[in-house]
Amino acid sequence: MEFRILGPLEVQSRDRTLALGGFKQRAVLGKLLLRANQVVATSELLDALWSQESRPVTARKIIQNAVSGLRAALSRPHSLVDVSGAATPELLTRSPGYMLHVAPDTLDVSRFDRRVAEGRTLLDADEPALAAELLREALDEWRGPVLSDLVEQGLDWPEVARLRQLRLDAMEYRFEAELACGRHHAVLGELVSLVESEPLRERLCGQLMLALYRCGRQAEALSVFSRVRLELVEEYGLEPSRDLQTLQQHILHHHPSLAAPTGAPAEVAQVTDLPRRPDGGPVRHAVEAAPAPVPATAADGNRPDPGTARRPAEPRLVVDQRPARTRGGTPVSTRQEVSVLLIQTGTPEDGRLEPGRLNTALHRAVTVVAEGIEEHGGTVVGSVGHLSAALFGLRSDPLSASLDAVRAALAVRDRFGDVPDLAVRAVVTTGGVLVRHAPDAPDGAVSVVGALLDTTQHLLSDVPPGKVYVSRKAAVGTDSQVRYLRVPGKGGSVPDVREACAVCPQGLPVSAVGGAPFPREYELDILNSLLAHSRHHRVPYLLTVLGEPGAGKSRLLAEFERRITGGPDEVLVLRPAAPANGATSLHSLAGALLDAWREFSSTPPDTPQGELLTGLVHGTVGIGPVADRLLQDLLVPNHPPPAMHPRHVMNGWADLLSLRARQQPLVLCLDNLHLASDAVLDWVEELATTADNAALLIVASARPELLGKRPLWGVGQRSTSTLSLTRLSESPRVPLQAVSGGDA
Repeated sequence: MEFRILGPLEVQSRDRTLALGGFKQRAVLGKLLLRANQVVATSELLDALWSQESRPVTARKIIQNAVSGLRAALSRPHSLVDVSGAATPELLTRSPGYMLHVAPDTLDVSRFDRRVAEGRTLLDADEPALAAELLREALDEWRGPVLSDLVEQGLDWPEVARLRQLRLDAMEYRFEAELACGRHHAVLGELVSLVESEPLRERLCGQLMLALYRCGRQAEALSVFSRVRLELVEEYGLEPSRDLQTLQQHILHHHPSLAAPTGAPAEVAQVTDLPRRPDGGPVRHAVEAAPAPVPATAADGNRPDPGTARRPAEPRLVVDQRPARTRGGTPVSTRQEVSVLLIQTGTPEDGRLEPGRLNTALHRAVTVVAEGIEEHGGTVVGSVGHLSAALFGLRSDPLSASLDAVRAALAVRDRFGDVPDLAVRAVVTTGGVLVRHAPDAPDGAVSVVGALLDTTQHLLSDVPPGKVYVSRKAAVGTDSQVRYLRVPGKGGSVPDVREACAVCPQGLPVSAVGGAPFPREYELDILNSLLAHSRHHRVPYLLTVLGEPGAGKSRLLAEFERRITGGPDEVLVLRPAAPANGATSLHSLAGALLDAWREFSSTPPDTPQGELLTGLVHGTVGIGPVADRLLQDLLVPNHPPPAMHPRHVMNGWADLLSLRARQQPLVLCLDNLHLASDAVLDWVEELATTADNAALLIVASARPELLGKRPLWGVGQRSTSTLSLTRLSESPRVPLQAVSGGDA
């Protein structure tokens, strides 16, 4: 006989599920099983089933009847002999209550506890592979929440909450073992889902950060830390644990300890041996097309003119969403980050081709599409009628998958100049999918499942002929190599869609200086992540970039400014020039801010300062008392009175920047902060902590001497961090005139 409480309450005997009676009888059994082989007092059973106010006079009699009914159910003839040799369960009366005696191996929670203990022992003994297997077996005992059928009816006992926590602990140990085996791709999807439901479990968040980092998604890993820290500080006034803070610093500095263990197989290797046709081409998996709608019959019984249907019915893409059934045994699933390319070919809006000519054109189109995809490392997973689908990232580095997909889409579009009577439209998206395959059958089928496929097809309906649309996530890692235009008001479930126009030669990142590859892409990802954090949460953030001369601080700021200025995200970037000699004072900073605004707004240089400031203020807050107060603070007369202190002017700038950042994301880049006066440092810190409901990112570069002046710079603040740069051994030298201010 087997007892199951890790899910709905069940008792099985010889593959038969026993009838356990009504709710009260099942509840008594559930309570006794939670305390199996222990005496449970009658008073505890009474408290477990009723509150003091609702307890009936006959409560004890109800308990006795329930126990009697359970004894009858557990001692029926079919359960007197246990074929496994285990002792027959007994429900005994033991003062001051009852005890249910069961063999440990017949209770799922006992098996769970035993396997978790064994898995932890193996994990401590540096046997992560065996530990992961045992912990997976332990978690397989769970069929749902503990006693879910009883909890659904209002019961929630302390033992149930304890088991929930034990399950979370076991999942964390399993993730630790899987990560120690190098299976970060396999557990990433589970970690993301679990962290969403348990956002303040710091160990779990740390495991997600590590998995994201190993998957090449450093910026997202740092975003997890920022979110956890923000929630801890806002809700409890606590900083993250020392371990989580150390992990964040290791990610920032690419510490060698974060690398996947040497010799551990990458999960991508499980799907690299994709099936091939005899001619070397990839096997195309199942794609279904929705049946074409039957044209309505006119009142006279005739079909409408086929020429009135100008666009063919949209095929419905289903990329083999059935489990792979091969001779290789049970298929396994791995979570992977891939890029999806969906291409639709068809006649132009004004084209009407005869069926024979259309079929010939479509055949040629499929050939063009397949060649373009395969030349750029993609895998054609389906083709039906006008629609072709491909995946990128199954064989290649996932980091380059989105760029390869965009290149393929643009190449196919350009080649259609050689295919008359056809037009092409394409979509590229990036995200996680579930890849299924049989590990023992290298020539078996590979299937892909995920909502990303539906999202991509939904987005395709908005693409005009001849255009290539790219989702924001796919474009983030390619915007230095592909020229994009923003697509306003499009995208449906995919925000901030962009149109891909052209790829730079050789696919090299075009930096601010001469087209050389930019060596600080990881650091740029961090800056982009912090900007996204500030925009999403509407909070200011201060990032200090520290480094010795020649580390590339100013070049990093210049490249960051170049990439986000004039882009589709409409970010306002102000980078006041640092003084050529001497310290930055409040007075010089006020003038530099105004000059930076003049440059950003392309205002003629001969425009008077008063007119420039008035336009800035009115463009931010309109005309009214707030504008009058700001102008009174900011407009300095030719002979200012003694009360007109520079700090008074800078307070006006702080208010103006905060108000502006409420309207659009604002990035303030400050060079050589180590040369700034104490008053300027105070102003920067106050701006980073007092701006309310503002998407304001302050990025300041400085030498380590800043910490000599301010040892506690940024310490204890809610939204501040430091990024330390070391010299790049082979980074190209940057001409000093290529960057504005700073010491490179």
